[in-house]
Amino acid sequence: MTVYFYGRNSDSESFEKGSSLETQLSKCKSYANIKDLNIDVEVTEQVSGTTNFERREKGSELLSRLKRGDHIICSHLDRFSRNTLNLLTLVEKFKKQKVNLHFVDIGSEVTGSDAMGSVFFKLLSVFAEFYAKQVSEKSKATKQRMIKENKYTGGFRPKFGYDVDDNGYLVPCEKEQSIIRLMKILRKKGKSYKKISEVVTKSTRKKFPQSWVFNILKRESTILPNEEIIRHNICNVELQPNICDI
Repeated sequence: MTVYFYGRNSDSESFEKGSSLETQLSKCKSYANIKDLNIDVEVTEQVSGTTNFERREKGSELLSRLKRGDHIICSHLDRFSRNTLNLLTLVEKFKKQKVNLHFVDIGSEVTGSDAMGSVFFKLLSVFAEFYAKQVSEKSKATKQRMIKENKYTGGFRPKFGYDVDDNGYLVPCEKEQSIIRLMKILRKKGKSYKKISEVVTKSTRKKFPQSWVFNILKRESTILPNEEIIRHNICNVELQPNICDI
C-alpha cells in the first residue's frame, strides 16, 4: 500500500515559491495522521484545474502507478479537478481499482461504500448530468443563433449551394445555386423527384440521388434566404433554356 499526496497549483510564482503547495501538504499530513496514514510519495505540479487529470504530466504518471489498496490524499476538491465529468469518471475508476481517494476539505474518503462515499458519488452524478444538459442546451442555442445569422454550423462540408467565407458566414456557391434553381423550376413544372434526379444527374454528370433532391428542395422551401443571396441569385445567373424546358 502506498499513500500519495497530490498537490496542484496553476500559478507559476506560487508554484516556484512552494507557498500554496506547502499549505496543501501540511493539511494533508494532518489529515493523514488522523486516519493513521503516512504519506509516502508527494506528487505536485503546475497545471490548470480544468485540464483532465489523465492529461496532466504528473497526474498521468500517478494513475499509471496506482495499485489496489493505495491512497491519494488531496487538500481540496478543486486542487484535484475542476471538471465534474472528469472527476466522476476517476471516482468510478478508483472504486473499481479499490483505490482510496481522500479530500481534506470534505473530511473523508469519497470512493468508499460508506454514507459519505455514496452521497459524494450521487452528488457528482447529479452535477455531471446537470452540466451535460446545460452544455447541450447552450450548444443547441448557439447552433440556432448561427443558423439565423446564416453562419456555417459545422459538419463535413457546408450545405449544398453554399460556401463559407473567412468570417464563417454562408455565401452562395454560384455553380451549386444554379443546380438548385434548376431543381425548383423542374418541380414547379410538376416533375417528380425521381425525374428531377435523372435530369440533374445527366446535366451535371454527377449522381444526385432522389432523396438528396427531396432534402435540398425541402430545405430551400423552409429557409428564408438572406436578401443578398436572393439579389445575387436573381442578378447573376440564368438557366440554360433547353434544360429548363425539359
